[in-house]
Amino acid sequence: MTFKIGDRVTMLRTGKTGTISALLKGDMYQVRLDGGLGHLPAPGHAIAPLGAAGSSAQPAPNPPSEREAPTQRDRHDTGIQLAFDPIYGGEGEPESYQLYLINGTGSQILYEIKVKTADHQRSSKFGPLEAYGKKRLDVIPYGWLNERLTVDLDVRAKVETGTGPRHYHQVKVRPKQFFGSFREVPELSRGAHLFTVFPRLEATSVADRESSGPSLRELTRAQLKKQPDKTAPAARPTSSLQARTDFNPVLDLHLEALVEDPAAVPKDKVLSTQMEHFDHFIDQALRLDIERVYIIHGLGNGILKTEIHTKLQHVPFVQKFSNDYHPKYGYGATEVVFEA
Repeated sequence: MTFKIGDRVTMLRTGKTGTISALLKGDMYQVRLDGGLGHLPAPGHAIAPLGAAGSSAQPAPNPPSEREAPTQRDRHDTGIQLAFDPIYGGEGEPESYQLYLINGTGSQILYEIKVKTADHQRSSKFGPLEAYGKKRLDVIPYGWLNERLTVDLDVRAKVETGTGPRHYHQVKVRPKQFFGSFREVPELSRGAHLFTVFPRLEATSVADRESSGPSLRELTRAQLKKQPDKTAPAARPTSSLQARTDFNPVLDLHLEALVEDPAAVPKDKVLSTQMEHFDHFIDQALRLDIERVYIIHGLGNGILKTEIHTKLQHVPFVQKFSNDYHPKYGYGATEVVFEA
């Protein structure tokens, strides 16, 4: 259905009412919400003429009042969610969004979150978050919605004997999907764009889980044994299994191993080039649930090794790392062991 400027409409998800104030591209409309709630872009399928079947004709609401967020006793588990809370400019249009991580589970969690546009990482944060708590994170500029915005979320539940299994998901934020996600968020006591990333978390310790059943690596080995003979038509392997099989757990950070022409890299860019490769390598290892890796940094003056060790102290899910003697690498490599 098409609308024109001045049409009165209802937001189907929230029941809020407003007026079409602008026509946008791709079946999108700018809606000026009643009650001074600002402007909100919305796709055509998310709105209906005021008073039409399926919509609720409501009088213009009063400006939102401050309501207390529900107490822990009033809550039911809603999983792990990301909320984009609109920040409106002087003309009542959203200029940016305050990003929140919401823990709607009864377990404390450890999280790592990375915000990216295209291939550019905008921010990276990690830390603990209490049960039924929320964490204010970055402010997301409005323009990033048109720059292939993604949010990588890595979460584990904390349990008495350690941590639960790793949960990872990349949220791809696309404008049409984003503007259709606006709803009331009890944890914020107002409306926001809401994404449920993990409906539930497994809060069983990794140690207990491994003692009661096969580990991921055992399942992987079993899967490899089941692969058909090469003479038979080969089934397409799952991407995660293939990626783990192809992953090289040794990273050589000598410049000649990283770039085709080491002489072309300015001296003041050598360390940053090495650390970019290190960051990408560790990120891949975490995504693929690799057990341990080796970082070859050489002996030298120790600047690279010091930088690596400093970073590893702040990388989530690293169980330990050491620069002990290795029969193959001597003292020129650091072994990194990740939590199972």
